[in-house]
Amino acid sequence: MSFTPFDPLEFKNTKINSAAFGALKREISNILSSYVGWYDPFCELIQNALDAVEARATAEKSAGTGNEYKPKINIRIDIDENSLTVSDNGIGLDKEKFEQFLAPNFSFKSGNTRGHKGVGATYVAYGFNYMRVTTKVPGFEASGRIINARNWLKDDTSGANPKVEPDSSKMADDAFAAFDRGVSITVRFDGTTHPRQLGWLQATTAPTWQKILYVKTGLGSVIADPLVSVTITVIAKGKISTLTQMGTKYPWLHENASKKSSYNTLTKAQDDLYIKYGPGRKMPDKYSNLDFIYETWTASQLKALLGNALDEEELEVLERYTPTTSVEFGYTAKLWTQFNDELGLRSRVLSSGIQLAANNMPQGETMLIPLTRNIGRQHQVHFLIHFDNYTPDLGRKGFHRELTDFAKSVARHIVETHLSKMRYLLKANTGTSPDLVRELAIDDWKKEMLSHELQQPLKLQSKHFFLPVERVSITSVPTREQDVIALFHQLIAGGVIRGLNMMSTNERFTYDGLFKIAFDLSPQLYIYDEGKNPLGVPKETANALSGKVTTPRILEYKFSLDGLVEDFDSQDKNIKDIDLCVAWTTGETYREKYGIVSLLLPENADQRQYHGVTHVLVDLETGAKFCDLIILSELIEFLNNADETAEAQRIKYE
Repeated sequence: MSFTPFDPLEFKNTKINSAAFGALKREISNILSSYVGWYDPFCELIQNALDAVEARATAEKSAGTGNEYKPKINIRIDIDENSLTVSDNGIGLDKEKFEQFLAPNFSFKSGNTRGHKGVGATYVAYGFNYMRVTTKVPGFEASGRIINARNWLKDDTSGANPKVEPDSSKMADDAFAAFDRGVSITVRFDGTTHPRQLGWLQATTAPTWQKILYVKTGLGSVIADPLVSVTITVIAKGKISTLTQMGTKYPWLHENASKKSSYNTLTKAQDDLYIKYGPGRKMPDKYSNLDFIYETWTASQLKALLGNALDEEELEVLERYTPTTSVEFGYTAKLWTQFNDELGLRSRVLSSGIQLAANNMPQGETMLIPLTRNIGRQHQVHFLIHFDNYTPDLGRKGFHRELTDFAKSVARHIVETHLSKMRYLLKANTGTSPDLVRELAIDDWKKEMLSHELQQPLKLQSKHFFLPVERVSITSVPTREQDVIALFHQLIAGGVIRGLNMMSTNERFTYDGLFKIAFDLSPQLYIYDEGKNPLGVPKETANALSGKVTTPRILEYKFSLDGLVEDFDSQDKNIKDIDLCVAWTTGETYREKYGIVSLLLPENADQRQYHGVTHVLVDLETGAKFCDLIILSELIEFLNNADETAEAQRIKYE
C-alpha cells in the first residue's frame, strides 16, 4: 500500500514555522546526545520488537487465540553492507501510528513496556542517515524510508525536513514476507554515526553475536520468556551464519558450570549438619569444589537477609522499587575473562560487578562492588539488581543516585557478610597446572617468544642513550602490557625519556600508578635538540620550570590505546583522572570518539610540555586536551628514522 510522503515532525506542532522546527531540532539533538553506547541501536530496535510481540501475545490471549500465536524476532546483522535489521511479528503499526511514532516524545507504549518515553524511535530515525520501516496490520501495509536525517540535524542551515517516502525496493529481511503482521526496521551506519563500522567489533558469526546481544540488549531479560523465537543472521565477507534460539533470558555463567549450588541450599545443608552432628562437620562432597555459588532474593527476602544493615534511605528504595537481587560467585575472576576471550572481540562484553536492570532488561554498564575488605573478591562476583516501577533516563540508561548507592551497599553487604563465609566451598584457585602440562606450556611459550624475537626484533641504538652500551637491551617487540612496562622503564633508565619520577605501580587500585614530572636536574638535559635530544621540551619551558617537581599524577599502562578507550566506555576509569598513558600502539578504537595530536612532527615539538611525550589525546570536535600519550612503537620508529616517521605521522594523524 502506497502513501503520501510525510514529515514525522509535523505531528509535534499544529503550526508549522521555522522557529518551531528549530526547537524540534534542538529537542532531537538532545535526545541523540543521550545515546552514547556502541550497542544503543541494537538495544532500541530489539526492545521495541520484544514489546511488540508481548503486546500481541496479550491481545491474542484476550481474543482466545493465544495458543496459535508464535512470537518471532529476526535480527539481521550485515557486516558487508554495514546495516542492522530487526523484524518482529508483533502488534504492528496502523496508519496513524506509522505516521506518528518517529516524532520525539510521542509514544503509544504503557509504563509496563521496556521503553515508553517516546525517544527510542526518534533516535533510530534521526541518529542515522538511512532508516527503512515496514509495517503490516489487517487493513494497512506500508514501507517507507527516511534518509540523510542525521546530516540534516547537524546542518545549521535551513533546508527541507527529511520525509518518510514510500519504498518498494527489496527488503533486507526476506523472512518478513511470511509474517502475517508486524514491523521490520533497517538502519545503515556510516562515518557520522555511532557505531560507524559493525566490523570494528570483529564479531562475524551468529553464535558470537547471540552471546553479545543476550548480554547487551533486552534479549537478556531478567524474567525469562521461553516462547519467543529469536533468529540471528550475520553476513560477513560473503558468508552467511544463522542461529535460532528459543526464549530470552539473562546470560548467567553458572548455568553452564559443571558444579554449582545455590546459597540457600548451602545454608540449609550447613544448618542440618550442625543440628545433626554439631560444629566442625565437613560438608558433603557435592557441596565442595564448586565453580559457582548463586542465588536470587526478592525484596522481602533481601530485607530479611540484611536485617539492620540497610539505612533509612535504602529501606525506602526497597519499599518503593521492590528490587530483585541475583548473584553468582565464581571461584576465580578468570571465568568472566575466559567468556570474553572465547568471543575474540575488540571490546569486553561481560564482566564481574553490579549490573542494574529495569523494565525486565539490563541497562547501562556494570559498576564495581565497593568492598572494604578482601578487595580482590569484587572480581569474582556478578550481581543483577532489577528495580520495578522505574525507567532510567533516556538513552544513557542512567539510574538515580539513590538506586546506584542502594545497589552498591547491598552488593557489599552480601559479599562481605554472607558469600565470604561460603568461599571455602568454592574450587581452589591455585593458578597452577599439573606439572607436565605446565612444563609443556612453558616450553611452547619459550619457543613462541624465540620465534617472535626473530620475526619482530626491537632495535634502538644511539650514542646519546643507554651509555656505555648505546643500545636497548630488550630484543623483541612487545606483545602484552607487561612488555610495555618493562620497555618504558628501560627507556627512562637509558635517558631516552627524562624527568619522569616513577612513584608506584598498583595492580589492585583503579589506576596503574603515580608519577611526578621533575625538572630538578640541569635544564640542558631537558631542552629539545633534533639530534641529541629529540624528545625534549622548548628551552623556554626547561628554564621556566628549572628546579620544579610536580605533585603526583596518574599513569596508565596499556598494550594498545584500545584498552584505555574500552575502560572509558565501560566506566571502569574516568578520562578526567588520567594524566599520561603509555602504550605500544594506538590501535583504532580511539578514532570513533577522540583525536590524536602528534608531537613527533617537527612543527609540533614546541607543544611538548615535559620530556618524552609523543602524542596528546584530544576531543575529536573541540580539540580540548584529555591526556598525554607516550606511544612506544612510534617513539622508537622516530628515534631510528625521524624523517620517515614524520611523514608517516602526517598521514596517520592529519
